[in-house]
Amino acid sequence: MKRKRPSNQRLTSDRDRRKKYFVDGVVKRGTNETWLAFCRWTWRLVKVCVLLALLGGIGWGSTVGWKKFFWQNPDYALTDITFATDGTLTRDQARAVAKVKPGANIYSYKTWQIRDALLALPQVETVEVVRYLPNRIEVTVKERKPTAWLAAAPGEKATAPKPTHLLDASGIVFQPRVILNEVKSLPVIAGVQTEDLDPGKKIHKAEVLAALDLLRRTREAGSLKVTAVDVSKGCFIVATDQKRAQITFGLDDIAGQLDRLGAVRNEATLIGQEIATINLIPVRNIPVTFMQPEPPDSDDASEPSVIPRAIPVKSKTGADSSSSKDKAKPARKNEPAKPKESPKGESGLLKHFRTA
Repeated sequence: MKRKRPSNQRLTSDRDRRKKYFVDGVVKRGTNETWLAFCRWTWRLVKVCVLLALLGGIGWGSTVGWKKFFWQNPDYALTDITFATDGTLTRDQARAVAKVKPGANIYSYKTWQIRDALLALPQVETVEVVRYLPNRIEVTVKERKPTAWLAAAPGEKATAPKPTHLLDASGIVFQPRVILNEVKSLPVIAGVQTEDLDPGKKIHKAEVLAALDLLRRTREAGSLKVTAVDVSKGCFIVATDQKRAQITFGLDDIAGQLDRLGAVRNEATLIGQEIATINLIPVRNIPVTFMQPEPPDSDDASEPSVIPRAIPVKSKTGADSSSSKDKAKPARKNEPAKPKESPKGESGLLKHFRTA
């Protein structure tokens, strides 16, 4: 039996065959493998350099083109600044605060920077800034609507005799640049420490917030006009209406106290009385005092009106006497009954008010 000849097979790989050209400690120069490796790394380095140069050229060209066509283009110079507001802030004041000048490039102004600069003013509530290419910026400002004045406490040495701070409906304190006529007639919240006020910040005192709530509700209802509110006591507030009536409110449940005030005023109207003072903090047995009628002066007292009535016809002889008697006696039959005046020392509790 013949023995099978083995086939020719390489016992080493290409990597093992390449190793025989390298000797430890000896570097063979000028071989083909070394040159190919050097060329490969050189080509990679050239590609990286070309790519970096291409990116740099694109960046430089973009910068130069942007400056030439936008930043240095006279067509994009700011020439039109539109300003609109619903308050007293003027266009020049807004431009000075926002530092916006005509003639500069429109891209040199950031809309958010203009908005933040105007919002830093305490009297400004919201700001909207829109940029229109090529040369217009539109600024719309909504200012805070004042609700009441703030006056110093009675024992405090205020810097000015008149109140200089205003409050909006949310309790933000601010000082107006220009005082309009409709602002002068706003109600005054007295008894506040003015040294603690920070313009542009919200006031967090419970008595001041209760006074604002009272003013808002009375303004919406329209039945009561409050001219001043005293908050110096802290635990309650005292409001003064247009008839100089003193109305005491608690700090909570302003709506319920106004309902009780409406019921008491209705009862007082039925008996022909005007409220002088009232304390609405109690739910039942509300203490009330009434205004005392002023005694008429003898010089300025007007003559009582005479109600006309039919005169009976009599004979000629008694006509003059009867007519003279009728003229001397004023008619009292149809006169309305006057309410009984309470003595001056009486406390004047509302006895006719029916508690719920």
